[in-house]
Amino acid sequence: MLEIFITFLRLGLIGFGGPIALVSLIENEVCHNKKWIDYDKFTLIFSICKLLPGPLAVQVAICCGYQRGKRIGGLIAGISFLLPALIMIIVLGILYQHNLNTQSPHLSLIFAYMQNATIAVILLTLWSLAKLYIKNITSALICLICLGLIYVVPNYEPLLIISFGFLGILIYKITLHDLYYFPSVMLANIPKIFTTNSDLVYSKLINLFIICIKAGEFSFGTGLAILPLLHADMVTHFAWLNERQFMDGITLGQITPGPTTVSIVFFGFLIAGYKGLLVSLFGFYIPPLFNSLLIIPVFWDKLTSSSYLKVFTAWAFPAVIGGIASATIKLSHDAYIHYQYILAILFALFFLQRKLLPVWAIIPLYGIIGYLVSYF
Repeated sequence: MLEIFITFLRLGLIGFGGPIALVSLIENEVCHNKKWIDYDKFTLIFSICKLLPGPLAVQVAICCGYQRGKRIGGLIAGISFLLPALIMIIVLGILYQHNLNTQSPHLSLIFAYMQNATIAVILLTLWSLAKLYIKNITSALICLICLGLIYVVPNYEPLLIISFGFLGILIYKITLHDLYYFPSVMLANIPKIFTTNSDLVYSKLINLFIICIKAGEFSFGTGLAILPLLHADMVTHFAWLNERQFMDGITLGQITPGPTTVSIVFFGFLIAGYKGLLVSLFGFYIPPLFNSLLIIPVFWDKLTSSSYLKVFTAWAFPAVIGGIASATIKLSHDAYIHYQYILAILFALFFLQRKLLPVWAIIPLYGIIGYLVSYF
């Protein structure tokens, strides 16, 4: 168990560049260096985690830990993998809340330029996702419809994702053949039983917990999938955060190692202090733990052969991409009125696309540029 802890702690400490880069690091460690599992089994684990909702890299880490040390091993792998990013984001959150005056001329420009780099990272991720999952007119149409609808009514993003997923299954059943009932796709409906407008749900912490569970169930493929959900609830509906705080949280999540979804812990801390931090942490990471330690082991055979689940995700993923695109448009508002920000985003895209700079380096570099610009 100590070996599992040390292995995934190290991976969480050196892992930058988004979920695919993190999964590659995990694969190299558990398949080639440690030889805990063979490449074929890892490929199956990766494929299943990509199909299920929840943060991809975290679920892969937990599943690999499960293969080595059963459920305790999986739990240890998940905790140690998240630990470096959690510690860093908590420290940054404390500094941000108590010591950083982001309205000062110098610091304001530092964060503004770091945010431009973050937007470039999001745009590049969107492009990569689009190449993978927008493969025909149907998927492109789903993406565009969801982009428009989620931009206008962001609270309906979970409903749209589920609706398109089940629409795909319905069409598949009608045109091909009946498929056996598979329960895991129903898990995404659990958070909808309790809505944030319910009379029974009145506490800020309870609302925050529900929002984080909902986000954990709908982060298909990439942590960026949670942006429209969190923005709709935390910024638009409850007004717990303003636009600047939300964008700052995403930026800080990008510059820490490990999963970028730790931004949600930063938001929880700003909203309700240490209680909010714990609530957001447990709320968001309950779904991947549930999927990786219970659903995947129990339904392994069905998951590896289920056309049902594959059709659901094939239709749901374009909806997710549309939601991310919608959130990106809103988050890029400042760039529309400052030509230098547009240029900064374009330059960041160029460096990232050509792989001249890694993600973990370009955001702090843009912070330095913002600092220099503030003096000129």
